[in-house]
Amino acid sequence: MDRRTAIKVIGGSVLGIAGLGALATREDIIRWLDADKAAMESGETKAGKVSTRFYKPLERELSVLGFGCMRFPMKNGEIDYELTDKMVDYAYRHGVNYYDTAYFYHGGKSEETIGRILKKYPRESFCLTDKMPTSMIDDPDDIPEIFEEQLRRCGVEYFDNYLLHSLSSMEKFERIYLAGGGLDFLREQKENGRIRSLGFSFHGDVPFFNYLMDNFTWDCTMIQLNYLDWNEANESPNGSRQAGSLYRKAEEKNVPCFIMEPVKGGNLAELPKNAMDILKRREPKKSAASWALRYVGTKPLVVTMLSGMSTIEQVVDNVSTTTEFKPLDDADMRVLNLSMGKNDNTGMIPCTYCRYCDPCPYGVDIAGVIKTYNLWAERLGLTEGGHGGIKEKKEFLIRYKNAVEKSARADHCTRCLKCMPRCPQSINIPTEIRKVDEFVQKLEKDIHKKAEGASV
Repeated sequence: MDRRTAIKVIGGSVLGIAGLGALATREDIIRWLDADKAAMESGETKAGKVSTRFYKPLERELSVLGFGCMRFPMKNGEIDYELTDKMVDYAYRHGVNYYDTAYFYHGGKSEETIGRILKKYPRESFCLTDKMPTSMIDDPDDIPEIFEEQLRRCGVEYFDNYLLHSLSSMEKFERIYLAGGGLDFLREQKENGRIRSLGFSFHGDVPFFNYLMDNFTWDCTMIQLNYLDWNEANESPNGSRQAGSLYRKAEEKNVPCFIMEPVKGGNLAELPKNAMDILKRREPKKSAASWALRYVGTKPLVVTMLSGMSTIEQVVDNVSTTTEFKPLDDADMRVLNLSMGKNDNTGMIPCTYCRYCDPCPYGVDIAGVIKTYNLWAERLGLTEGGHGGIKEKKEFLIRYKNAVEKSARADHCTRCLKCMPRCPQSINIPTEIRKVDEFVQKLEKDIHKKAEGASV
């Protein structure tokens, strides 16, 4: 694709998702991104910028869309640095100024990668967030060394936001951060200017969240919020469906919210056809992911929504959604609620594919198994109430076997339970993996039975 053709694909002020569909190769995508950059720099095309919201602890505007650094594109088992660099550059020049990494994302390579990429921009032009890896710490004396290592990895002298990562246990919080002095150390770093804003990300229950909010002062919090995990004031929290309770407590304390999993790990980007048909009647050109982002961004206490973007299509769609950001109005909410009513009881497993459960001692690709099931079982009409036949059953098995190596499939789960305490969503992983295994076995039996009948 030459530059002139790429400019036509760009189609004016905002890169079009439709044009991206024609780009089949990585090389095409890179040339396309280079063409967009050249067009913007030359003035051949002009694009709006992602909307911003004022974040008082830093006294600055932050983009309503944040680039989560947990799902960078991969090449040969490693982060595809060239493509990641160009995707981040696209987001940056379209107004994204918030980047969120963590100590163990991409096996420790995320911090180095985003730090290296951001080096080309003025330090004050972006906000970099990192997190203390709570789950990995047994000895509080390790906290200073980890913090210094994070600064070195990222190549910065300070973090704009810094979070206690994935708080889920009162016992560990008290042992590591209170009795162990971890929180005092991080507060000292804030006083010394090496942390500009201090908060926590959360994966625990509502009583623990309320305790943290009632007994400590925080600049911000990061919570999981999306329209499937929201509970109204008159609804009791249930599993991951507690976002409403968390948000209302933050609102009571006037603590700004940064949001993880607004698209629930991509689950809300791939809706059942009947739900999508309802949304398309309201907004024919809008993606399912855009509805999810607009829902979250409608909440006034939300500063930035994080999206772990692994493809340029995701970046472009999310940038488009958050440019001149338009919250959902009452009519939109009614349509979304209607689509959710159609989306009940699909059997979808509430996994966000974060891979905190990795590695499985027996090699099961937990996220890969569940993602394949979530993406294709309902879509092919194979869940309860569906009408999928032998053709659809064969297609599912082909997709499953192509997506997950034989040694990493659900039938290798031994129910050792090592994954259970690691799951931020509190999913009973062995039970769900067994469900997928039984589902696969049933499809194979149905196909075999049909073949036997045909041969008689």
